[in-house]
Amino acid sequence: VTEGPYELVRNPIYLADFWAICGFAMCLPPVGMLLPGLFYVHYLQLIKYEEESLSKQFSRQFRSYVSRVPRLIPSPASLRNVLRSSKDFQVNRDGFRHNALFVLFIPGFILAAFTHEFLHAVLIGLPGVIDWAIIHTRIGISKKRPIGKSASSPVNVKPSRKKVFQDILYAQCWEDPQIDRAAFRINPDDTVFSITSGGCNVLTFLLDNPRKVIALDVSPYQNFLLDLKIAAFKGFSYGELLEFVGVRPSQRRFQLYERVRHFLKKECRSYWDRQRGMIELGIIHCGRYERYMRLLRRVITVIMGRQLIEQFFLIEDSGERLELYRAKWENARWRLFTRALLSRTVMTLLFDSAFFAYLDEDFSFGRHFAKKIERAFTQLPTKTNYFLAYIALGRFLNENDLPPYLRRDNFDTIRSRVDRIELVTDSCEHFFEALPDASISKFNFTNIFEWMSSEAYEALLKETVRVAKNKAIITYRNLLVFREHPVKLEQHIRSLKHVAEKLHHQDLSFIYDNYVVEEIYKEVAECNIPSRQYHTVER
Repeated sequence: VTEGPYELVRNPIYLADFWAICGFAMCLPPVGMLLPGLFYVHYLQLIKYEEESLSKQFSRQFRSYVSRVPRLIPSPASLRNVLRSSKDFQVNRDGFRHNALFVLFIPGFILAAFTHEFLHAVLIGLPGVIDWAIIHTRIGISKKRPIGKSASSPVNVKPSRKKVFQDILYAQCWEDPQIDRAAFRINPDDTVFSITSGGCNVLTFLLDNPRKVIALDVSPYQNFLLDLKIAAFKGFSYGELLEFVGVRPSQRRFQLYERVRHFLKKECRSYWDRQRGMIELGIIHCGRYERYMRLLRRVITVIMGRQLIEQFFLIEDSGERLELYRAKWENARWRLFTRALLSRTVMTLLFDSAFFAYLDEDFSFGRHFAKKIERAFTQLPTKTNYFLAYIALGRFLNENDLPPYLRRDNFDTIRSRVDRIELVTDSCEHFFEALPDASISKFNFTNIFEWMSSEAYEALLKETVRVAKNKAIITYRNLLVFREHPVKLEQHIRSLKHVAEKLHHQDLSFIYDNYVVEEIYKEVAECNIPSRQYHTVER
């Protein structure tokens, strides 16, 4: 957008906010004048970051715009542009209501300046706040008006109702595939169904030589990510693969991408052609969840110190790590951090509320994740735990302890089998409806059942029984909401609790509270057959 207020400055919204902050600061004690200065510095940093992205995306077109329109402070020439284009400006009812917050506070602040009562500003501005909140959270964009689509929009994807499915949420899988492999015991006749997520575990299942792996995700972007990882296996050497995805440092990731883009499906290629920033970052780092991890890591590093964090990866004895944790880690700063940045409020801001729809209101995220971190640092092995290393250090400790699909010994095997993966963008319910009976033998549902009501969960399990082969295995996880098959499905689904508990004890991904392994019986009488023996995880 380059017209209207964007002819005045390149960032008119930031300019308006800055003016508003200046006005607000004038109603505060003299020290309040620091506020505009801080906001100005903040906006300059934010604009610098945004303009790097715009420059890569629009190139010459953006440079031409930069040359004639100032960044944040209007110039005489840009002021003349606005006067010339004043016919494009209009004030309508919607525009007024959207800005009622500012409009009503202006007389409120003026009155408060004379009466020296801040309450007067609040009372006059409060109706504007209420109106603004209603517009932005309840009314939104009119359903009668079609949402515009840019001519350069790269992907023809049906928009999801949930913001969580808009772009890549997980760049990596946060479930340990080794315990699923031990539960599944995949053989060459198996068709494996898996939620795509970051695609890592789908690729790992190829090591066990299945006939086919169906990778399904309701988000097209997760499948675009897996498609790119598949292309990387097809077109790169092992070293180039590690360099491209983000394990090894690189200054040429986009050049590498251009070598393999022809392997991608059309919509996927259109998407990644416009994501140069993600590619140059390294695609295992580009998810919203990974960005959240970076935020947590930076804060934890500040409050705990990088030296202390690294100590846990140098000590093999769990008893010594527990002593170190009790002595150095558990302190007031850590408790404040878990209550603030890991609070339900913050988590809801960063992730879609659908994550928490079926969670008890009194659940404490801070206490929950503090216990998880304690277990990871003090009970599980740290040197070989690539999940913990990435969360705590932002990198893998070494190339011997990478996720299984990225290990050198597995590269050729996975590369030779990637064409066995079928990518599906759909819901489980809808996709299963089109499948014939007894067509899938292994199901990896990750933790999708936590997103569902108990009724929807039961309905999906019933459909799973139909499409499953006899003695098919189901695995899934519980992070925050407990889910195991209901009693009314006992005649066709049996829990393998002893198997699940044994494998969960070995789970390097310390995030999940509960691991579920279940077996499906197509004939009711077979529910009494003794369960098979399962082995411990070989890492």
